[in-house]
Amino acid sequence: MKKLAIILVLLISSVTFSQDILMQDGTSNQCAGTFLDSGGPANYSSNEDFTYTICPENTGDILQLNFSSFSTQLTDIMTIYDGDDTTAPVLGTFSGGGAANNPGLVEASGTNATGCLTITFVSDGSVTTTGWSAAISCFEPCQTITAVIDSTSPAVNGAGQVEADLNQVITFNGNGVFSNSGAGATYTWDFGDGSPTVTGQTIDYAYTTSGIYNVTLVITDTNPNGCQSTNDINLQVIAGASSPGNPSVYAGDDTSIDCTTGCVDLTASYLDIGLTNTYSVTPIVFVPPFSFNGLTNSVNTNIDDRWGSVESMPFDFCFFTQTETQFQVGSNGVIRFDVDATDTSNGYFLGPADDLPNNTNDTLGEANIFTPVHDIDPSVNNTNEIRWEIIGTAPNRVLAVSFYEVPLYNCNALEATHMAVMYETTNVIDVYIRDSPACNTFNGGRAAVGIQNDAGNDAFVPPGRNVSDSPWNANNEAWRFTPAGPSVVEFAWLDDTGAVISTSPTFNVCPTTTTTTYTARVTYTNCNGDIVIVTDDVVVSVPVSVDLGPDQNLCIGDPDVILDATVASGTATYQWLLDGTDISGETNPTLTVSSPDSGTYSVSINDAGCTVTDDIIITFSNGNATFSLTPSCDGATANISGDLGGTFAFNPVPTDGAVIDAGTGTITNGVSGVSYTVEYITGGSCSAANTETVTVIITDDPSFTVTGTCDGATATIIGDTGGTFTFNTAPADGATIDSTT
Repeated sequence: MKKLAIILVLLISSVTFSQDILMQDGTSNQCAGTFLDSGGPANYSSNEDFTYTICPENTGDILQLNFSSFSTQLTDIMTIYDGDDTTAPVLGTFSGGGAANNPGLVEASGTNATGCLTITFVSDGSVTTTGWSAAISCFEPCQTITAVIDSTSPAVNGAGQVEADLNQVITFNGNGVFSNSGAGATYTWDFGDGSPTVTGQTIDYAYTTSGIYNVTLVITDTNPNGCQSTNDINLQVIAGASSPGNPSVYAGDDTSIDCTTGCVDLTASYLDIGLTNTYSVTPIVFVPPFSFNGLTNSVNTNIDDRWGSVESMPFDFCFFTQTETQFQVGSNGVIRFDVDATDTSNGYFLGPADDLPNNTNDTLGEANIFTPVHDIDPSVNNTNEIRWEIIGTAPNRVLAVSFYEVPLYNCNALEATHMAVMYETTNVIDVYIRDSPACNTFNGGRAAVGIQNDAGNDAFVPPGRNVSDSPWNANNEAWRFTPAGPSVVEFAWLDDTGAVISTSPTFNVCPTTTTTTYTARVTYTNCNGDIVIVTDDVVVSVPVSVDLGPDQNLCIGDPDVILDATVASGTATYQWLLDGTDISGETNPTLTVSSPDSGTYSVSINDAGCTVTDDIIITFSNGNATFSLTPSCDGATANISGDLGGTFAFNPVPTDGAVIDAGTGTITNGVSGVSYTVEYITGGSCSAANTETVTVIITDDPSFTVTGTCDGATATIIGDTGGTFTFNTAPADGATIDSTT
């Protein structure tokens, strides 16, 4: 009974501590339990020198050790290696006590192929302490996840934006590229308007407030660590706004033909611009493309009535037929291209009759763009901003200049916020006015919005926004100044081969294939000769489409083939054909084809006035192992007339040293007059075999005798006749030989 009691205690101890590891020499694969010093709850011992490796249970996982306590003598040292032995990189060396010396959370690195950690501990002959305790765990390392946009409806335009009216439903289709697996992944959308995030791979959403919104998509996989995509999908929505002034073209939404005519009209829209000798002025929706504050470059900080320094533009900007490459910003809401570094004073006074155009009042005559011009005073506080920035990438860069919450002179409680945006390539100028109050107690509250040439004799001003219209107030309004001279834009429709098929934005097409892609192309020629081309595609489809799949090569006796031509319509009719002839009674969406009925099977579908067809070739056959052998003097060569790709072998295998090439069937080292039997077996699903026998050509007998005469000799052939005679070697004494006798 005592022995039994002891055994029970040992078994219970084994179960209790099966997942705990005491420091020793050894290895284990586990993802739970506790890693302890050799003494467990007690102190470790002196003169220890142990190495222990802990690996995850599952391939691909990463091991973690989380030290809840750690205390050793300073001369007793633990070293942790990032791998399954001590040749791996060292993650850390630890000794001592207290929080500063505790290893904390230690985990294998992402480059560690094994996911293991190797720990060494060396103690000297001195005193010892309580050692350590670390929880063991494993985790699956994060895969790489890249979020992408499959499609949107309305489609993304040439500038990478979705344009939609307010309350118009936009469909977003997201996807992900996963380095491992996307099964069970969660797709979370943030539409940038402050609304709660929405989950789903395909989402419908409508904006209720005008604006330009950045849409983000975050994909989270099923890893317990919640691995996520971190990339920007670079998608922007313009809700209830005018299109930006960048070069752009929109080919329209994908569409289908009209089955009654077999055709459909395609209509493309694009930003049409002309030379800058004249401009059109149009109101646009107040949706500033950039924030009024926070632009990169500060100008005239806390300085009133001052022109900023001369700044360079990284692109040529065409303005009233001039090519501008420099600009200055004035404190009173103006910008000029006719720069003068020595002129620092920006005028502020406006008389009641000082309308644009104007070259007599310096407040107006020195400036080109008025966002508006009025007497504002940035010296009042440190919170206002006058800033500019070059934004975007060529050929779609802009120069944005903003005046943010700048107090009006003599009416400091009133603040002005407005911005000008100048577009590369198109030379369009947009002005956005969030707030332009009138200070009626100074300068008559006068202000003006517009653009003016360098000479000051030509200007374009929105209605009611000239100096003589003052005093006026503006809130949340915007104006576009578009070059309106002779057009510098060429438009063309291209077919799917790239050939130009029309130069009219509206064009009627009659495609004959199931889906056809057409491309709208717009070519912009800038004043400096630069050419920018933008394109957009539209897919035109037939309302009914069918695809029976690729041709099929099958073996006689294989299971039936079910052809399915079902279309999503309750009014469609079907007719199946074999080799161009109707199959009587086969008018269902599916057709069963049985072995050995080979042929070209077709289906004709009619719906909504449209007829579409597709065909598939189905071939039932057995393998063909036909071949022939042509004998030679030491073997034979093979010629395959059946299925290629099989193998050759002797059957039976000869013992006289003859060999055969398994791929070509060529026999070498054969014996004269001996017959060999060869078997050829084809590969593939319809394997077949065939045998042929060949006899090696018998070698000729060249035997003969020579009988001497007084001046030579006569030869007697005793072997095969018909050969030729010759001296070997040829004599030099004039003797001759008849080559035949």
